[in-house]
Amino acid sequence: MSGLTGLKAMSTSDNRLCCLLSNSENVTCARTSPPSPLDTCGSLYPSVVLRIAGWIIGLSSLCGNVVVLFLRATQKKRATVQNILTMNLAVADSLMGVYMIIITSADGYFNRLYFLSAPLWRESYLCKLSSFLAFFSSELSVFTLTLITLDRYISIVYPFGQYKITSKSASVALVFTWIFTFLFSSVPFLVGSNVSGFYGLSDVCFGLPLHVELGETGRLDIIWDQELSSEFIVKYVATDGEKRNFWVFSIVTFIGINMALFLIILACYVVMFVTVKRSSEAIHNSAFRKREIRVARKMAFIVGTDFACWMPIIAMGILTQTGLVVLPTSLYAWSVIFIIPINSSINPVLYTVINYLEGKKTKEKCNGFLQARSTRSSKEGSTKRMSRLDSNSSKISDKQAPSNTNPEIAMYMVRDKGIKELQKPII
Repeated sequence: MSGLTGLKAMSTSDNRLCCLLSNSENVTCARTSPPSPLDTCGSLYPSVVLRIAGWIIGLSSLCGNVVVLFLRATQKKRATVQNILTMNLAVADSLMGVYMIIITSADGYFNRLYFLSAPLWRESYLCKLSSFLAFFSSELSVFTLTLITLDRYISIVYPFGQYKITSKSASVALVFTWIFTFLFSSVPFLVGSNVSGFYGLSDVCFGLPLHVELGETGRLDIIWDQELSSEFIVKYVATDGEKRNFWVFSIVTFIGINMALFLIILACYVVMFVTVKRSSEAIHNSAFRKREIRVARKMAFIVGTDFACWMPIIAMGILTQTGLVVLPTSLYAWSVIFIIPINSSINPVLYTVINYLEGKKTKEKCNGFLQARSTRSSKEGSTKRMSRLDSNSSKISDKQAPSNTNPEIAMYMVRDKGIKELQKPII
């Protein structure tokens, strides 16, 4: 648009032309098409903070969950229900990391000239792939969290019940979950080419229901200047509008399905809390119940972080769709980086920290127990040796004593071999 020094006013249906004239103070640009909340004159990410955070969260989500998958796969007891569900959750979180890397890379590629390529980007195959990954990852994560909660619910509330979630039943449930989530996530991908604007729901290719998208009809009003009849202003006026059908898909998914599942999760944990509170005495004397409670506490921590990430999205979606609030378009990018995927980055840390703390606590208990046993064994051994000396019995050195005569003495003799060796006689 350079060189048009005599340009004073322009009417256009393309917002990008108005963006090119935004620095010209003496030029008036009028829109002749319905305004869209996604019309922007900036980059995909409106802040440098978002670019940095996008790379950090994307890489940490991908790398962290890959490490979790490797560690879980190499465990001896990897076929447990908790391991199977945790590995499935790690797969979902790693896909969210891939999505974050794609979107952040697109922001770096387009940079400040993103607004010129925004319509093409929203309809591109890479944007569609990103949308599929984000949708599939988020829904697979929510369904997996529901399975984790149901497993803990049955174990805590019905510890002696007939029905239990086994490794086989958990695997079957996950297979059906993957099939359903894949087909459900493919709906936008399949119809996106036939419905104009399906991926125009957001620049980050994730159709969160954070604004109302209308299919408007309107008219153009031409306002003539009274003093200078050669100049006029073109103004678009909407006369009718209704929500586009494809927008309902996002509302049903993120507000309907996700909210229903999280309400089920919340109800299950409330019942578990009440059950544990009422049977505290029985739990204190039951090692099995204590183990179930410990696993439930760990899973509740993981579920709680995901719950905290999704409930703000659900709440904002309800407020937006009911017309109570109007949220800025830039909130999309902030939500996609700091609300939805943050749990994908945090979960691997939670796995590591919780397992480390539990392992450290168990090791301290084991060390204290073995030290007490070793001290008592030493005292008993000294008393027996003094008794044998007084009775002129045969002198047998500690190193020649058979290890199977007394487990405690055997334990005392091998105490320098480490905790693992000391644990064997106890178990």
